[in-house]
Amino acid sequence: MARLVLQGRAGSSGFGVGRLVRLLSVEPATSANRSAPVDRDREQDRLRHALSQASSELAALADATRTRAGDDTAAIFEAQSLFVKDPALVDPAMAAIVDEGMSASEAIELSAASQAEILAGLDDEYFRARAADIRDVGKRVAAILDGRSRGIQMLEGEPAALAAEDLDASAVAELRPELVAGVALAGGAPTGHTAIVARALGIPLVLGLGDALLLVPEGEQVLIDGTAGRLLIAPDAADRLDTVSNVSVHADSPLEPLSLPVVIEANAASAREVEQARAAGAHGIGLVRTELLFLGRTVAPSRDEQRSLYRRIRRAMPDASVVFRTLDIGGDKPTEYRPAVVEANPALGVRGVRLGLRYPELLEVQLRALLEAAPELSLQVMFPMVATLGEVRQAREALSRAVFASRQAGADVAQEVHVGIMVEVPAAALMADALAPEVDFFSIGTNDLIQYTMAADRTSADIASLGTPFEPAVLRLIDHVCQAGRTHSRPVAVCGEAAADPLVAPLLVGLGVSHLSVGVASIRQVHNLLSSYSLSDCQSSARAALRARTSAEVRTLAVELQRTFGHALGMTE
Repeated sequence: MARLVLQGRAGSSGFGVGRLVRLLSVEPATSANRSAPVDRDREQDRLRHALSQASSELAALADATRTRAGDDTAAIFEAQSLFVKDPALVDPAMAAIVDEGMSASEAIELSAASQAEILAGLDDEYFRARAADIRDVGKRVAAILDGRSRGIQMLEGEPAALAAEDLDASAVAELRPELVAGVALAGGAPTGHTAIVARALGIPLVLGLGDALLLVPEGEQVLIDGTAGRLLIAPDAADRLDTVSNVSVHADSPLEPLSLPVVIEANAASAREVEQARAAGAHGIGLVRTELLFLGRTVAPSRDEQRSLYRRIRRAMPDASVVFRTLDIGGDKPTEYRPAVVEANPALGVRGVRLGLRYPELLEVQLRALLEAAPELSLQVMFPMVATLGEVRQAREALSRAVFASRQAGADVAQEVHVGIMVEVPAAALMADALAPEVDFFSIGTNDLIQYTMAADRTSADIASLGTPFEPAVLRLIDHVCQAGRTHSRPVAVCGEAAADPLVAPLLVGLGVSHLSVGVASIRQVHNLLSSYSLSDCQSSARAALRARTSAEVRTLAVELQRTFGHALGMTE
């Protein structure tokens, strides 16, 4: 049995075993550390630039979190990006620089601490949660000013069990789940944003372990049991088996088959998310976002590192389809090591498959890692941002070269390989009938398809009303892809946010979409929603939607369809 068990509170369910890595808090800047008077004008300029950078970082973090964990979790960091611009935070910091000669770093941290203290003292849970966000923002801006990295260094060889007095929500959001066994905190609250983000990402979290946690030696093997809220130090095989048995009791019951001709799959980015999807009843993984392995690094991941991760992901669901999307960086997902490309409009520039074809060595390393990861299982590989038939053919040629290179090196490769493309560009949707003979499946990325069809930046709040899947133009493009899929017997999936929208999903099924890939948290919701619908009603509403002239008309049709089945779904007004 374990040498010692520390009991705390459950923060995020699940468990993981790893070597303990202690995260040390950074002391805020103080006037005692000042060696000379500061240049007030220069410090104000530095603070302005740091605030601008922090705002950009938080906006990017919100986008990445939305992809991994959904809108609700992303809203935490959208709010933080607004705090960076809040005069209640910024003005006192600027005044402290001018009036008291503080450094920019000291001024912003003290201003954040002051604002957080005010919010924490209010008798309102919402504002108390915002106090932690304000402190998080202050630390981020100060780190930028001081040139400090807020990234967490992991151990090589096995997942890390992270231990700290407390941890900011943004730090948890930036963790790579495949490298983290779990998080153990001396303090923390189950209702705090740190716990919310951990639960959304499927990272086991234990809270309230107290000062005893800080005495556990670094490098010690521990088991973090987020379901029971405990930390086991030096666990043995019996401890692990007991924990697995306890956690399995909390797993959801299997999903009943749907009468509709649609499969509910999940979006994922790590082996843990695949395991959660399987436990939640997903019938496959419709989208593995491989780019999350590439982000936040100074060098690209090696073939060995990629192969190891892809192997864990594929073998986490060996009896179902797992679709790996190749590297989709560029645009709003830059990397430090990618060759610099100055683009006036990155969203329409060198991103997705275009980047892989421009830098073939980057693509070949990834394709070889995918081919070699689990050769005993089938491989479903999908190329993003495809616009032309020529790109499909070039991508397939790159795949053939990767197969040849791996075999020449003596490596076993997957014998059954299915090639698909993301339909995100309107040109690809319109040319689906020409593309279908050269691919094995389509997957529609509605987020970008809507953005490009409507010429409406999906990150802009000013034109958010245009970014809706209810637009008839968008539905007609999806219908065009589905028609090509039927003609050539190619399955059509949707892996964008529309797949989990309770008003849109029935219309997609009516159009002929055969696979809906959603976030893990939405699997049961979408399944339960569709279980009460009839195919004929979905098809009838979809046909009416294609004849509609405005998004308002389509929304009305979707609401009427929902009302028809509202009694079963508990949605009647």
